[in-house]
Amino acid sequence: MVDTYIIFLFIRAAFISVCIGIVVHFCVVLRGVGFSLAARIGVCLVAVLLSLAFIFARMIEGNSFWLKAMTFFGTFWSAFMLHAIMAWVLVGVFWLFNRPFRWLVVTNENRARWRYRFSMGIIGAAFFVCVAGWINAQFIVVREEKIYAPEGITPLRIVLLSDLHLGRLASVNYLAGIVDKIEPLSPDIVFFVGDILEYDLDYSEGDALAALLQRLKPRLGIWGVMGNHEYIGDSKRNKQLFDQMGIRILIDQWAELEVNEGQGDGGKILLIGRNDRHDRHAGRLPIPEVIKDAPKDALKILLDHQPYKLEEAEEAGVFLQLSGHTHNGQFFPINFVVPSIFEHAHGYYRRGQTHYRVTAGAGSWGARIRTTGRPEIVVIDLIAHDKEYSDAVSSER
Repeated sequence: MVDTYIIFLFIRAAFISVCIGIVVHFCVVLRGVGFSLAARIGVCLVAVLLSLAFIFARMIEGNSFWLKAMTFFGTFWSAFMLHAIMAWVLVGVFWLFNRPFRWLVVTNENRARWRYRFSMGIIGAAFFVCVAGWINAQFIVVREEKIYAPEGITPLRIVLLSDLHLGRLASVNYLAGIVDKIEPLSPDIVFFVGDILEYDLDYSEGDALAALLQRLKPRLGIWGVMGNHEYIGDSKRNKQLFDQMGIRILIDQWAELEVNEGQGDGGKILLIGRNDRHDRHAGRLPIPEVIKDAPKDALKILLDHQPYKLEEAEEAGVFLQLSGHTHNGQFFPINFVVPSIFEHAHGYYRRGQTHYRVTAGAGSWGARIRTTGRPEIVVIDLIAHDKEYSDAVSSER
């Protein structure tokens, strides 16, 4: 199996190559409409600096204003170029079909002018989409759902969070906004299902992050699992920060929770946390191996960052699996690609007697831009029911 990070390295190299090709093409277009050599060199220099900004920012430690600015403009440029490439392809298709159909009359005299107009249209459209996506990413939606649990389970309110990617571009203030939305919901338990921390997080902010989560006080605690991005960074340091924040991380471990302790038999939950599949050192155990010594009569809730091989949860008798990772694509048209990678890429899903909820995440990776859906906080109310399990009922606000 080819290493995922090698694949992404090739993808990044191909992306940069295409970006260079577009910039060179644009400079040729500018030459055709009379722009000076100095102007064309200026455009190339700006493009090169923006292309290198994110790479250099990753190589430098710290969280100064200038590093944050480099990271922001570097990631924004990457998103801008991604959308510019898509628009460029569409324009190329238009030009191809324009030859036989002659929607536009193009002559040697006006060819350069038309190329300039289309090039500026591509730039304008890509910039508009990215700005709109940045604005969209700032507004987190709360999605509330109800799932009927087996008889004997006391009503339980769950808050599900994933993919915050707390780092240079989203940290204390961003988490504060999320906590402000969660606090009035009065959850019984809060789950963080991975990719909460980024490699460029300022660990000195740990106390401030912990103070925010202390405001929630869910009666059954705050639990979580590691995601692939926690392993891209310093996994041991990230685990220590989770401990500092009051998030109890389960790494191929289980915990038994009394749902209604001290108030009669309200049922028990077996909470299972799987290690992320991208932990190259420890790997991860099959679910039956993780719970071989666990109580057999508790309702099983599984936390697994990546929603791969959903049949494993069904075969293990899991009632509810909670996952993230997919971002619902984050960018158009990637949202149409992720369903080919995952059996279920976003939202509620049921397989046999097992319920699944894959969240699009409460943050964004790389550029703080979303052009497919909004970041979300998921609230799941488990409601006791004496009939066969039913599908979820959802609402949004």
